[in-house]
Amino acid sequence: MGEAWNLQALRAQVRVRHPEASEGLIQIINSLGRSCEIFDYHKCLARDAFAAFNPENDPHGLKFAEQIFGCEDEQHIIEKAKLISEANLIACIAITRNSFDSFGQLLNGLLLPTPLTNHFYVHSVKDKLPDGDLKTRLDEVLSSDWFRYVHAFMNEVKHHRLIVQQAKISFVDENRGGKIKGFSHKGKDYPACWVREALEGTVELQNSLGACGILLNRAYFGEANNKSAVLSSTTEKQKAP
Repeated sequence: MGEAWNLQALRAQVRVRHPEASEGLIQIINSLGRSCEIFDYHKCLARDAFAAFNPENDPHGLKFAEQIFGCEDEQHIIEKAKLISEANLIACIAITRNSFDSFGQLLNGLLLPTPLTNHFYVHSVKDKLPDGDLKTRLDEVLSSDWFRYVHAFMNEVKHHRLIVQQAKISFVDENRGGKIKGFSHKGKDYPACWVREALEGTVELQNSLGACGILLNRAYFGEANNKSAVLSSTTEKQKAP
């Protein structure tokens, strides 16, 4: 298992270095930690929505095919699975997208020499960060295909329409379950993809956010260490004859 983002250490350092603003900053840190747990909950529900038709329970996909190719779905199993899949996928995407803007607010309060007073969305804050590993990694994440997809998906859902999901099975690549229809946002087309693929994309983004969090800690703690070193050096010079 790789290194994890140490939220406890960050909270402790914030209390020391930002006593007046610590309550609000710690609320953001706590929110990011809790959002990760909530994401995992919804991810599992979306992943398992069509479990009754997975290869272990339906080796050749015949039961699934019978349900979606015109046979009677007496117990509405497919419709229930679609609802569970769709609702929990939307939750995963919303939590992931919102977490990045929460992270932007945290960066704004901890690392910007002159914090922004409004519009401190993650893109705006990223542009104001000092050059370094954190800015480079965050820029890579925000320009990735999956972040663009999540951003476009969430904006469509919030301001225009739900993105339709269908129950599908492929006997070519053996995919089965929920499939998200393609959509367009601000003139850019986003192709159809399986829910499994979208979940993998959101997991990738969550992991990238955690990696950026680790770099935030390094930058923030390193800044504190540098200040301590300067203070120590100044004190020694003052004591010298």
